[in-house]
Amino acid sequence: MRGHRWLAVSLIVLGTGCQSGTSARRMASAEPTLLPPSEPGSTVVQTQPARELTWVDRHPLFIKPREYYDNSGSNRVVKTAAATVIGVPAGIIGEIKQIVVGTPPELRY
Repeated sequence: MRGHRWLAVSLIVLGTGCQSGTSARRMASAEPTLLPPSEPGSTVVQTQPARELTWVDRHPLFIKPREYYDNSGSNRVVKTAAATVIGVPAGIIGEIKQIVVGTPPELRY
């Protein structure tokens, strides 16, 4: 009798299935579909290929000076000074923070 009870319980469990699956309701998208340009003379913007992540991209000690160098304008002296004076200490602080807290969950690039 005990074996029949386990068989009945297992059939009920297997028959009901998973109740947390995807729902049949779908959300409508507010974005327009991507269609090729229909007007003559219109252009499509080309994106740059994604940059490959390296071990340098995981360490703020190397990322911060590069960010300050890239975002400091067009004068090379100013760019180098910003990367050295601001970027290196910011990278050291970021590296210490990463050691204590851990790596950030999102990718930078």
